[in-house]
Order: sequence, then structure tokens, then C-alpha cells
Amino acid sequence: MTERLNSYRSLALAFLALVSLWITFAPSGVFAKEEDAFAAFEESSDKAVKADGGKATKEVPKASLTVETTGSQKSQEKHALSPEKKVEKLKADLLKSPQNAQLILELSEELFNLGQYEKVTTLLWKNVDKIDRKGILLLARSHEKRKEPADMVRSLNLLISKNAKDFEAHTLMGAAHQQNRKEKEAIESYKSAIEANPQYEPAFLGLIDLYEKREPPNLYELRILFQDLIQNIGSRAVYLVKLCEINTLDGTFEAGLRSCGDAIRKDSKKADAYVFLGLNQKGMGDTAKAEKTFKKTAAKFPNSEFALYQYGKILEEKKNFLEAMKIFKRATEADDKAARSWLGLATSSFEVRKYDVALIAYRKACQLDKKTAVAFRRATTLLRTQKNQEWVGQFENSSDNCTF
Repeated sequence: MTERLNSYRSLALAFLALVSLWITFAPSGVFAKEEDAFAAFEESSDKAVKADGGKATKEVPKASLTVETTGSQKSQEKHALSPEKKVEKLKADLLKSPQNAQLILELSEELFNLGQYEKVTTLLWKNVDKIDRKGILLLARSHEKRKEPADMVRSLNLLISKNAKDFEAHTLMGAAHQQNRKEKEAIESYKSAIEANPQYEPAFLGLIDLYEKREPPNLYELRILFQDLIQNIGSRAVYLVKLCEINTLDGTFEAGLRSCGDAIRKDSKKADAYVFLGLNQKGMGDTAKAEKTFKKTAAKFPNSEFALYQYGKILEEKKNFLEAMKIFKRATEADDKAARSWLGLATSSFEVRKYDVALIAYRKACQLDKKTAVAFRRATTLLRTQKNQEWVGQFENSSDNCTF
């Protein structure tokens, strides 16, 4: 028994020796595959952890990267298309997928940008059950472009019935009523929009447009609106200048001085604020200060017809006709469509007996505004009274042609 155990032990030792020799002299690549695979896994894991801030992430398959690049290229190609080709492509896509609401909206937007509003309304009404709020607003705007207020109201009711505080819908509703000459309803809609969102400027602008178009303009309501704009949106120069103008036109000169001063401090490059400041000074009875303001403003803004006209006017009121004539001439050069400056040039040059200049200026003023016919006829009557035969005939012929 002892001999048999010794024999087994000898065989086992011999086998282990052979295995040891084989491992020692085996080719170098025999175990490399398993070791390299593990090393690669560790390296991959390390990279993933670093890329994800310490959290292991799976690598994105190369196929996915290829798909993303291709999608990006398609998007770029789509944006590179002309508007007309975009429309054709979207039409083709929509034929393949007629229930796709996103395609319906995209096609409608492209058609809207091309000014094809009738096609927009046809497409969106056909799919009104599929489109969202954005699509219905686009539908309303398309009807607005086509001057179809009743259809605007019909489409906007779909939104307001779902959300009574939809300020964009209320604003467009106000525009629809305004287009339909329903002022009371328009005012209510704009006010509903402002109540829903006191910082939504288009609602204010719609209401302002209504009050400005009244004869005479509703200065009281306009003042409140611009004060609210300043309070809710901010002290923008454009709001301050308008408030300055409203106070001036309304004869509230002390408030006008303050608001015009605020406007100038906010933006010193707005000529109108300086002109209205001068008008408020004049309204307060300080003519000398007003003249200085107008003179400085005309020098600071040589291309402002408004500034030049007001300076010329105050010079004319002081009977300084020669200087007034020069200033009015500059005003007509700044804006050759300004009837008031042409009339100022006509009256001031007439006073210094520059009848050739006056006749040209009266004719031009009359072409631009028939209301200047009164002043033209007055000058003609004066020449007739003075028995100025040299000019009375020419003035009569031209003033007779200047009719209301």
C-alpha cells in the first residue's frame, strides 16, 4: 500500500512539473486575449467614468453617431432650401403623413411667411381639430391679414373658451373688433388682455391706437396708458417722449416740463423731447426760454423738421421774418413733404416781399395739404388790395387751383 501511494505521488509531481514547464515556455499570445480583453474593459470603464464625472456610462455605438450626423445634415439641408422649395417638401411630407400636426404647423408658417394667407386659413381650418394654440393664433393672424374680422373672432373664441386669461388671444380679438369698427368691443378685449398680463405691450399699443385715432384724441386715456406702461414695463425713452407729448398737447405744462425732462435724461438723442420741452416753456409764458430751447434744438438736430419748424415759427411770431424764412427753408430741406414748413416759408417770404419764393412755397404747401388754401387766398387778397398787378394775377391763378 505504501509503495502504491508513493507511486501516485511521483506521477502527480511529474504532471505538475510538465504543466509548469509548458506555461513557462508557452507562446506569448496564448493568454494575451483574455488579459487584453480585461485591460481593454478597465480602460474603457476608466474613460467612461472620467467622461461622466465619476459615473460609468456606456459608450454610444458608432451607428448612433452616424444617424445623428445624418439627421443634422438633413436639418441643415432643409434650412438651406428656398422658401418655395421648403413648402413643396413639406407638402410632400404631409401627403405621406397627413395626421402629423407638426408638419401642418410648419407648412402653415412657411405659407404665412410667403404671404399666402388664404392657403394658411384653408389648411388650418381643415385641420383645426389637430392644431394647438400656436396654430390657432396663426390662423387668426392670417385672417387679420386678409381683413376677415368675423373669422378672426370665430377662431379666437376657440382659445378664449379654453382659457379666459389668454392675453394674446384677447389682443388679437381687440384687433378683430377694431378692424370691424366695433370700438367698444375692441376696448374691452384690449383691457382684458392688459388685466391678464399687465406687461404685454401689444395690448397697450392696440388700445393706444384706438384713442389716438379719435377726433380729437383721447388725451386723458392716453396719459393713463403711458403711465401704466412706464410703471409695468419700465421707463423706456419712447414711452417718456409720448407722455411728454401728451402733456404738452393737453396743456398740462407743469407735468409736461417734468415728463419732457425725464425723457431727455433717459435719452438725450430724441429731438421731439426737446421741442416739446420748449412748447411747455412757451405754454408757461416763458417765451425767451422757449426761443433759446428751440434755437439749441435746431442746432443740435439740423435734420429734424419738427425742431426747425418750431424755431422758425417762434421767430415769425416775433416778426423776425428774414431769419424765420431761412429756418423754414432748412425745414423744407429736412423734409420736403412737410406742408407746415412750406407754408411757413411762404408766409415769412411773403412778409419780406420775396413773392417769387412765396408763390413756389404756397403752391407746394397746397399740393401737400389743401387746408393751406386759406392762407394762400389771404395772401392773394392782400396783393389785390395793394393793387400789385405784377404778382396778383399769378397768385390768383394758383390759389384758385388750390381747392379743398
